[in-house]
Amino acid sequence: MFKSVSIVLAVVALLLVTGCSKPPEVEMQNAETAIQAAQAVEAEQYAPQAYRVAMDSLTAAKAAKTEQDSKFALFRSYSKAKAMFLSAQAMAEQAKTEAEAEKERVRLEVMDMMTKAQESVDAAAKALEKAPRGKGSKADIEMIKNDLESVMMGFNEAKADFDAGKFLVAKGKLETVMTKSQSIISEIEAAKAKKMGK
Repeated sequence: MFKSVSIVLAVVALLLVTGCSKPPEVEMQNAETAIQAAQAVEAEQYAPQAYRVAMDSLTAAKAAKTEQDSKFALFRSYSKAKAMFLSAQAMAEQAKTEAEAEKERVRLEVMDMMTKAQESVDAAAKALEKAPRGKGSKADIEMIKNDLESVMMGFNEAKADFDAGKFLVAKGKLETVMTKSQSIISEIEAAKAKKMGK
């Protein structure tokens, strides 16, 4: 009888050691901190796929922890959840690294675009100076002038966005600026050709 009691006690002790494992609170906190660091460098925008994988991993790890939390204390095992939190942390750190690299690449690209956009706006302004004047063209010139003012405003907004670190927003605005500048130049060239009777 003593033998069976000692076996039961040994089994209970074993269950207490293995089953009642400590919740991975530190690992969860580290994973969440890594996600916040990724968000701080705008990983959602600059490394969306890596960020989404990290977020999905964190969600799955939390679900695995919650599942163990709901079990009877002796039967809890957090080893799987712990490993998942460590994986989510590593993925979040990877997303942060990717985002930083991509953000720098976009920053340099947008800097180059700003130079080109400025040249494009200047070319449109010069073309407007040489636009044909005279009967029937005054209204057209006024419209083109308004278009050019709108383009210049768009360029200034893009520059402000760039200075604020909103590189993707600035990129979109600069693309519009260059397209509209080219459109203005084309309009003026068409007006010149019409004036010359071509």
